[in-house]
Amino acid sequence: MGDVWRDNSLGLDGSRVIDRRIYVDPAIYAAEQEQIFARTWQWVAHESELPEFGDYVTATIAGRPIVVSRGEEGRISAFFNTCTHRGALIAPHARGNSAGSFVCLYHAWCFDTEGKLTSAPIPAAYGDNLRKPCYDIPQVRCEIFAGAIFVCLDPAVEPLERFLGQSAPYIETFLGRHQALGRVRWVMEGNWKLWHENFRDNYHPMFTHAVIGANYQGVKIEGVNLDLSQGHSLLAFPSQGNPDQIKSSVRRLTGRPMAADVTVRARPTAGATLNHNIMAVFPNLDFQNSGDGVLQNVLQVVRPLSIDRSVVELVAFGEVGEPPAVRQARLDRCLDGQTAAGKISGDDNEAARRCFAGFGAVREVRWSNMDRGQEQGVQGGKNDEYSLRAFYSAYKEYMAGALAAGG
Repeated sequence: MGDVWRDNSLGLDGSRVIDRRIYVDPAIYAAEQEQIFARTWQWVAHESELPEFGDYVTATIAGRPIVVSRGEEGRISAFFNTCTHRGALIAPHARGNSAGSFVCLYHAWCFDTEGKLTSAPIPAAYGDNLRKPCYDIPQVRCEIFAGAIFVCLDPAVEPLERFLGQSAPYIETFLGRHQALGRVRWVMEGNWKLWHENFRDNYHPMFTHAVIGANYQGVKIEGVNLDLSQGHSLLAFPSQGNPDQIKSSVRRLTGRPMAADVTVRARPTAGATLNHNIMAVFPNLDFQNSGDGVLQNVLQVVRPLSIDRSVVELVAFGEVGEPPAVRQARLDRCLDGQTAAGKISGDDNEAARRCFAGFGAVREVRWSNMDRGQEQGVQGGKNDEYSLRAFYSAYKEYMAGALAAGG
């Protein structure tokens, strides 16, 4: 396939630019739903979020409402969240427990934990026409890897582990002996790709984030930016920071000193390992963990609501059996930094909003530069854009026809 972005005014290779029309073109947005979201494995939950019989979570993928439920003998099933009678949602909440029976609010048709119709009120009125198997809710392909539950609308999709490819070992490391502690979600103003791009970009933190930007003052920038193929990528870097600068920054921004019991990162030592990791799984899943006592181990997934609005869902994880104080510290850290009003994600939300607003000039300014990192191969420095190019390489494979049609 010829590169659909090769003829750009920046004079760059097509793999090193982004056509800004992909953020604002309604036809491209519609194609993404069917060619990407309906054809890729989508994370919906962690097994630890469904510990009991009847527990369920819901999600909307490519416009289709989905419910994932734990049923008999601990089996986890996925099926469409719609009553086969008149269409109402049968699982009304983001999370809940069905007690073994999903009962439709509208006419009280009942379905079991695998979406099979078990009863309909006043059945005699249907005569012999109510054949229950005809009204079982269609199943959705569902697989579990390292405790992570994924679904895919395409029944012919490749096995999950093959789809995850080189990202799979990292997911095992990220989740390990972990369990979900809680979720939070918010709506972002902007196209979904802007949020996911942000977690493949290690160029922005020193400029965008007023607090952690202090980490980079007087510190050698180290780390790698790695294309894991198939659209997946990894950012890895050592513990680095300047405690005095962070304290000064907090006082300057808030007018108050940093609390004495808040741990800050130590200065990096010689030979420090790459113990901070941000891994992106195509198309919309991100893992973040810190191995230096910052106590951050989170997962984020972004899903489009419309071309200009997206829902971000964050799940915090902790180690099984860890002390309550450590668990509380993880949650406090997460709320302080990674949620919608956090010191980090709050900045990212605003950056995405400003980018999308700027795309109003797409007819006059069509191309974005994605050229950082000139070394051949799949790995560059921390601030390079191998991860971003990994995403768009896969994106163009899934979207080839739609992008060519819009070219």
